[in-house]
Amino acid sequence: MMSDDLMSQEELDALLQEHKQKSEFPSLNTDDYLSVIEQDTLAEIGNISMGSAATVLSTLVNHKVRITVPKVYVSTAKTVAESYPIPCVVVNVAYVQGLQGANVLVIRESDALVIANLMMGGDGTNVPSELDELYLSAVTEAMNMMMGSAATAMSELFGRPIEISPPVTSWRDLAQDPLNPEIPEDDPIVVVAFRMEIENLVDSTMLQIIDIEFARDMVRALMPQEEPQAPAATETAVAAEWADLKKQPVQSAAPPEPPAAPPTAEKQAHFDLGNVNIDLIRDIPVQVRAILGRTKMSIDNILRLGPGHIMELESLHGEPIDLYANDTLIARGEVVVVGEQFGVRITEIATPQDRITSVR
Repeated sequence: MMSDDLMSQEELDALLQEHKQKSEFPSLNTDDYLSVIEQDTLAEIGNISMGSAATVLSTLVNHKVRITVPKVYVSTAKTVAESYPIPCVVVNVAYVQGLQGANVLVIRESDALVIANLMMGGDGTNVPSELDELYLSAVTEAMNMMMGSAATAMSELFGRPIEISPPVTSWRDLAQDPLNPEIPEDDPIVVVAFRMEIENLVDSTMLQIIDIEFARDMVRALMPQEEPQAPAATETAVAAEWADLKKQPVQSAAPPEPPAAPPTAEKQAHFDLGNVNIDLIRDIPVQVRAILGRTKMSIDNILRLGPGHIMELESLHGEPIDLYANDTLIARGEVVVVGEQFGVRITEIATPQDRITSVR
């Protein structure tokens, strides 16, 4: 006999469906607000900046931190809060030099508790039920260092000094509190969603909220500036030449072809890329390797190598190492330690056009 306290299968299905709907991120039609290029560029900005922040966080918590390539979509502050009806830590970051704007980071309170506990020497498991003043202070310090590192990475990306004011961290229960009183609840905003993993402790989603106009400004700052063109003058000259040709006596049954207009900058740029459709090859795996240095040795000297032998490389101490995708140089960086593994922090990277050209 079934107890009255047990739920029926229909009630379980309804509860699971409700949970699924709440856990998804409802959004507006992103393509109505951002082009595909703008979405990809914002994802790349987030990938570079938060990747640098993850390296700092790894050092602070002494655990491997992994942040995946973000997803970009357009939503509203009200919808985001409804998708996160739980206590969260909200971090407000304002840019004071190099860029004019601000963004907001949203981290679950449970994730912030683990981060703070690890920073204070804990194992990330025995955490309090809610953030107290000490834990909030630790999280604020972590966000300060992470966003400072992200600003440095963005400075290298944008080719200009970018500075931020000290991040302002607050606790909010998004089930009843607004995401940010300064953001109108129904205005479209850009949401960049990162999956954050701290080995065996955290597997969650962190959000970056950006004003849509500020997001477009960042994209414009990275896009190459087009040369000023005068298409009207070119078309007028072609039309005048064609008019003169029509006044001349006809020498054959077929009318002369109008002179071709010079190729536009857009067509020239497309030709320079070798007509490569980059979308067709995005998922092709390549071998990425970091080259610490090189040297030349005779076979006789190689045969004499043994344990304890020091082999001198051509690279000098402190020089950046080369990063190759297959046999193409794509970036340079410096060696860092992430947990118990080595990594490479990118310090110099080829332009997107150079990287696309290199696939030919």
